[in-house]
Amino acid sequence: MRRLLMLVVAGLLWVPIASAQFVGPGGSIPVVANTPGAGGTYWRSDVSVLNLNDWDTSIVMILLPEIRDGSQTFEPVVTDPVLLPANSQRTMTNVLQSEFGLANKKGALSVFSLDGSPLVMSSRTYTFDGEGGSYGQDVHAILAANQAWVAGVRNDSLFRTNVGIFLPVDPMPGQPAVFTVTVHDADGQVAAQGSITFLQAGVQQKSLDAFGASNLTDGYVIYRCSDPTLAWYAYASRVDQATGDAVYRAARGRQSDLP
Repeated sequence: MRRLLMLVVAGLLWVPIASAQFVGPGGSIPVVANTPGAGGTYWRSDVSVLNLNDWDTSIVMILLPEIRDGSQTFEPVVTDPVLLPANSQRTMTNVLQSEFGLANKKGALSVFSLDGSPLVMSSRTYTFDGEGGSYGQDVHAILAANQAWVAGVRNDSLFRTNVGIFLPVDPMPGQPAVFTVTVHDADGQVAAQGSITFLQAGVQQKSLDAFGASNLTDGYVIYRCSDPTLAWYAYASRVDQATGDAVYRAARGRQSDLP
């Protein structure tokens, strides 16, 4: 029942709200983490949700899992309603641990108000450095369909880039959503290409190394979905190999492609 509720809400919520890219009664964070990374990093995500109304509202959070080797790494979770007072903000430090009790996991988070109250969301995914500080990246959502682009990626001895896709709803039974990921160098030549397949909703992330782009000093990525009627989110995260400092870049598509 909770899984059914999650998918019904997702189908009703994502397209009309997120396609506008403005304030609405909900939103998504394409990736949240509480997990170790390469180079001695450990990534965790803080999420803030702001109620813009002059009256209280209740919010529900939907956590969809990372997909690895074709399987969800945990069951999707829908929280009980949480009170968010008027004009107040709720900040959830290390949201996967504090709200869902999960460690060594990644997922994608969506939040919506039960009465349609407008919300503003923000997220920071970060790792601590060796001097008591931290490096982090703002993670935000831009809805896309059919195809989308990310500029300014690099994957070599100095920087590594991970690409990710969040599919918020299950594909039609027997019709997996296949994303072709094409990596180009700065001159437009194809440097590498691969695919990411979804049999169910969730988020998948891969290094550009997995596609064979191991010496890319400057380039961009194109994401193409086999089903142009699906709406989804994609991103690239470029990480400094020496410091762990990361930059998040949301993929951008054409508004005319949105269903």
